[in-house]
Amino acid sequence: MNKKGFTLIELLSTIAIMGLIATMTSVNIIEMLDDKKAKNEQNKNSIISTAACVYLELDENKELKEQCLTPAGCDLTTDPLVAKGLINEEDVDNPKVIHIYKENNTKKCIVKED
Repeated sequence: MNKKGFTLIELLSTIAIMGLIATMTSVNIIEMLDDKKAKNEQNKNSIISTAACVYLELDENKELKEQCLTPAGCDLTTDPLVAKGLINEEDVDNPKVIHIYKENNTKKCIVKED
């Protein structure tokens, strides 16, 4: 008798191997997306903190600069940065707070984490 086709065991093992490959691939894709999202957030925070440091150096903000450049520092929201055109609204998904202070004679501008 001439049999053509696959046995049930061959079909089940092929399906199991394909399922395993699909699972491993989807886990790697999810990890890559999470890493990209985290890197994107770091880049946005870097842009925001740089814009805050620039905002502090504007002539109209001398009082704010004196207040902020202490060891205790001060907090600044992203609203004035957007209003001044230093960052775009697209750069800020949700309102952020930047802590500005002076440490070892160096100005520090750091985005506070939620």
